[in-house]
Amino acid sequence: MKRNHLALLILSLCALVLGVGAAVGSERHVTVMLEPVNGSGISGRVQLTSMPHGGTLISGNITGLRPGVEYLSLYYDNHTCELEPYSADDVISRYVGGSQGRAVFAKKLDDDLDEINSVSVRLASDFSLKACADVHP
Repeated sequence: MKRNHLALLILSLCALVLGVGAAVGSERHVTVMLEPVNGSGISGRVQLTSMPHGGTLISGNITGLRPGVEYLSLYYDNHTCELEPYSADDVISRYVGGSQGRAVFAKKLDDDLDEINSVSVRLASDFSLKACADVHP
C-alpha cells in the first residue's frame, strides 16, 4: 500500500513539474527591473506583454534620469544590452528626463516576446549604456 502512495506521489510531482515547465515556456507577460550600469543611478521597471495576434506591447517607467536630458531605449537579441547591428525598429522610445528625473514609454513592437532578450536605457547623445534589463534570465 505504501508503494502505491509513493508511486502516486512521484507521478503527481512529475505532473506538477511538467505543468510548471509548460507555463514558463508559454509566458505571456513579463516584468523586469532595469539595473543601473556604471553607477548611473538610472533604474526602473519594464513590462512586456505578448499580443494575441503577434508582437509585444512594451512599457517602461524609468527613474534616476537627469532632467532635460534626452535618452532612448532599445531592445536586443542578446541578454546584456550589447549594441548589435540594429534597425530603427529596435528603438522603443526616445524621451527626456522630466523635472523629477522620470520618464515613461509604451509601444507595440512587431517582434514576439520570446525574441526580446534585453532592454536598455541609453544616453541619446553618445549611446552610452545607462541601464539594462535581462528579459529572460
